[in-house]
Amino acid sequence: MSIRDARSSDAKEICILSCQFGWTASEEDIKTRLEVILPRSDHKILVYENDAGEVLGWIHARVDIIVSSGNYGEILAFVVREGSRGVGTGRELLSSAEHWIKSHEYNATSIVIRCNNERKRTHEFYTRNGYSITMIGLRKQIGN
Repeated sequence: MSIRDARSSDAKEICILSCQFGWTASEEDIKTRLEVILPRSDHKILVYENDAGEVLGWIHARVDIIVSSGNYGEILAFVVREGSRGVGTGRELLSSAEHWIKSHEYNATSIVIRCNNERKRTHEFYTRNGYSITMIGLRKQIGN
């Protein structure tokens, strides 16, 4: 088992896992986005592989700054394969992303996660890992 930086060649596995979680993006869309995101120093995408090289999960983190409240990290997306949940895979991925956020030159002082309101099991996972529910997320669709 290992955690490594994502590569654009991981697009297929990331797409499969994303679909398990209900997200709808094509493999080509994901590959295109990976090619834009991976070179950026303010973003980190990690994958969790088993010994056979099979991707069991992935996480996308970033660091940013808000003029009013300073530097923070954010978990933008996070998926663990069905069948690999509840055995520590997610905890290891989250811990690795948190470590990257803490060690980034932005010196983030907090981490934000936006989570679908329906995913109660996911909320429980985050609270077990030290996160508190502190906000409501709103969305307005402005394009396709």
